[in-house]
Amino acid sequence: MENLEQPNDLGSKNENFGKFKDAESLLNAYNNLESEFTKKSQRLAQLEDEKDLREIEIIKKADIDERVENYCNKFELVRPFKEKLKENLTRDENLNLEDEILRLISTSCNNAEGFIRDEEFLNNYVYSNQEIKDKIIKEYISKITQNSPIKVESGATSIPLSPPRVPTTIREAGNLAKTIIKQK
Repeated sequence: MENLEQPNDLGSKNENFGKFKDAESLLNAYNNLESEFTKKSQRLAQLEDEKDLREIEIIKKADIDERVENYCNKFELVRPFKEKLKENLTRDENLNLEDEILRLISTSCNNAEGFIRDEEFLNNYVYSNQEIKDKIIKEYISKITQNSPIKVESGATSIPLSPPRVPTTIREAGNLAKTIIKQK
């Protein structure tokens, strides 16, 4: 067997260090490379952790959205609170869905101002309700036609053909009052 000797002296003149002039510069370059590799590995691990957290958040949000949507499909009363419910459950994952729904509904029921200021509720349940629209229009027409001397009857509503007559003297006011009283 051949006896191979390992040189103990790193700075031996016979060794080739490639583009490095000596063993010390090679060692420094290796240490720098190792340090950079460690930093890159740590950054990669950090990014993977952030990615995992984002994936978990996306899954949780999808779960909350699905649970709330299913509940809204079962109970129409919950629909006006859908977005607020999702927001609250996302903020605090320990909230109980049913308890939070009851809290939101009871808060709104105790405060009619909540419904009046809730644009989604108004759009879904007030502005789109034909009975409410008809009633508002009927009252409006009734108010604007109270002083109109000439009316055209069309169903339950009346539409003035001319602008209301404004009396200029006391005698004209008296005559107008008599006319109005006779019409009723």
